[in-house]
Amino acid sequence: MWAVTRSIKFQNKLAKEAIINALKSRSKEMFQDGDMLIRAFTNVTENSIEIFHLFKNKEYVNKQRSVWTNQFWQDIREMGGNVSFTEGECEVEYSPYINLEDFKKIE
Repeated sequence: MWAVTRSIKFQNKLAKEAIINALKSRSKEMFQDGDMLIRAFTNVTENSIEIFHLFKNKEYVNKQRSVWTNQFWQDIREMGGNVSFTEGECEVEYSPYINLEDFKKIE
């Protein structure tokens, strides 16, 4: 599996909310094709966020970048947002007590 974490600092809370909504709307198909497995949003401050993505593989991530995400992140930078990211191969463990009802399923 392949994980990508984005750290974004926005100019203000309104910009943060608008970009998160745009990202959710635009990336819904990545859940539909089954290659993006998990996405988690961590509100760090009123105008900054960490986004964790878990994908089946690196090839899918590279394909999506070439299709639209590179431009999406560049647009955020042009609007004054500060974007950084880390990524790498990921090993995932989970608890036998996990309750899928605690998660929001994208359909």
